[in-house]
Amino acid sequence: MPSLPEPSPPPRPSLGRSAATGLLAGLLLGGLGLLAVGLGNLFVTPACEGLTGPECALVRDATREVGRTQALGGGAMTALAASLFVLLRPRPPPEGPEAL
Repeated sequence: MPSLPEPSPPPRPSLGRSAATGLLAGLLLGGLGLLAVGLGNLFVTPACEGLTGPECALVRDATREVGRTQALGGGAMTALAASLFVLLRPRPPPEGPEAL
């Protein structure tokens, strides 16, 4: 009578993979938050109560430029986290005749 093959033990969780996943989650959340703040600064005009015309224009221009930089940085952080997640995700073992 042929013996059945023993099932392989479940894969052990990797500390490095777990740390990388946490880092990527933080990078993704930070990037999304920075992107949201940047878009808010880019499209919402600040209040100019108590400021003169040139002061208000300076505050508006500075807020818009900072918002543009924040949105660019947040988008880059989000794209980096997504691409690193794709690279570090666990891959299933190959199946079929080429696996032998």
